[in-house]
Amino acid sequence: MISAHYDWQIKRVDEPGEAAKTLASELSLDPMVTQILVNRGYDTAETITQFLKPDLSQLHDPFSMHDMQKGIDRIQEAIIAGDQITIYGDYDADGVTSTAILYDTLNQIGADVNYFIPNRFLDGYGPNVDAFERLIKAGTKLIVTCDNGVSGHDAIQRANELGVDVVVTDHHELPETLPDAYAVIHPRHPEGDYAFGGLSGAGVAFKVAGAILEEVPQELLDLAAIGTVADLVPLVDENRVLVTAGLQMLKQTDRFGLISLIKGAGIDPEQLDEQSIGFGIAPRLNALGRLDDAAPAVELLTTGDDQRAEQLAELTEKQNKYRQKLVADISDVALAQAQDEQHRDHPALIITGTGWHEGVLGIVASKVVEATGKPTVVLDVKTDHGTAKGSGRSVEGFNLFEAFDAHRDLLVNFGGHAAAVGMTAKADQLTELQAAFDQAAQDQHLTDQPKVQLPIATQLTAGQVTMPLYEQLRQLAPFGTDNPVPLFAFKPEQVQNVKAIGADGKHLKFQLADAGQTLNAIDFGQGALAPTLQSAADQVQLVVKSTLTFGRAEHRFN
Repeated sequence: MISAHYDWQIKRVDEPGEAAKTLASELSLDPMVTQILVNRGYDTAETITQFLKPDLSQLHDPFSMHDMQKGIDRIQEAIIAGDQITIYGDYDADGVTSTAILYDTLNQIGADVNYFIPNRFLDGYGPNVDAFERLIKAGTKLIVTCDNGVSGHDAIQRANELGVDVVVTDHHELPETLPDAYAVIHPRHPEGDYAFGGLSGAGVAFKVAGAILEEVPQELLDLAAIGTVADLVPLVDENRVLVTAGLQMLKQTDRFGLISLIKGAGIDPEQLDEQSIGFGIAPRLNALGRLDDAAPAVELLTTGDDQRAEQLAELTEKQNKYRQKLVADISDVALAQAQDEQHRDHPALIITGTGWHEGVLGIVASKVVEATGKPTVVLDVKTDHGTAKGSGRSVEGFNLFEAFDAHRDLLVNFGGHAAAVGMTAKADQLTELQAAFDQAAQDQHLTDQPKVQLPIATQLTAGQVTMPLYEQLRQLAPFGTDNPVPLFAFKPEQVQNVKAIGADGKHLKFQLADAGQTLNAIDFGQGALAPTLQSAADQVQLVVKSTLTFGRAEHRFN
């Protein structure tokens, strides 16, 4: 028997309320789809229409963002003076796309502009004192950050001492005290009144670009869409507009680098959607920064040389394949370790190895969490340095940051939040660190946590799944944070044609059968379940999401 990992909450949208029925009639929608929208807070014809038909007119005034006018005035002053401007970005997909947006914009209007992407392993995240000093020594007269900066107190103070202003553009959580920057452009600044606080770093950069150009920079929508999807910000309001319009731009992009990257990833431009970004484009851009220097990603996105674009796309594809191999190899060891006699009885896990690449340990930790349901920290032990460095990921209801914050005596460096942390621990104190982790699990009542609730639209039969229903559900896309793909429960009479498919039988393919009607389904990464499913073909309950072939979200065999 395989038990459900979640508490299924079936919303019965197939029994719509009177308000949903009225709206369905008025808007010519399936009542189930209308009820889904009502459940998500879109309960008038106006809000539903705006949601289903996002367009650029729904974008907010960039100058309503805190310090936007002040920051733009300073940038324009530098352009007029011929001063060198450096865009200081970040090494993830949101960081490199936001850097490319600002670099493209300033380059377009004739600014003396360059960019700097900190190296994850040498410079760390955000403003770095040494990096700022090097940039200023090389001639930089104005630094504009993107996707970072609100926590860069020391580096920004040093820039001020050296007579160089810093304009911060960021979207991350604001600290109690902000740095003494010339301007802090942020959608959630406490002294601002911007209408939407959920922008990504690329979204903020896009708004800055629009303010500089005094128009919506439609040619940058492709980059804004990539950064927005990659950073898992809420896909509602302004972000929904950016991604919807950006996807259309991506399908016909004239950026040589993106054309080569999309081709190398095997993505059909005509079928390109938010999943193409989340599982194809973004991981490739992230791979560069995870393994080495991410600056080539910005060049890839901005180059006008088609041959150089091909070279950079090949480098990106090579690095991504290497990243995938690293993750697979380390995950095999980590998962085996999680189940061994030394680890399996711990409520929370510290997994260690040597020679592991630090840039992928967060991904590995996520895989261990998914497989075990336990908060997990994965560390690479460097015996010659006496340290163990890596990342941790949590489960719903367990505060990972709090678990280690009180034990900084066992740590060299530490940071993060409730769901994810990064740390460097003392290698000779890992036993004590594991004990502290176990105690935190006890203190936070980890084993008593209820199952995470999984909202399910309703239960359907195979015959109720029609192309018209699918097409209306697709109108709710692009899907993502705060706008998830609707989930549907099935309890089929029979599961048939069960097969393990793909390389090494990695994926699970089958059909749901009800009253002579069948529905194709695929369960990615679950090929090992084929024998179990075959042996209980009439005792299966599943939750699936509506893609062109139905994909698993959760299953339960009774």
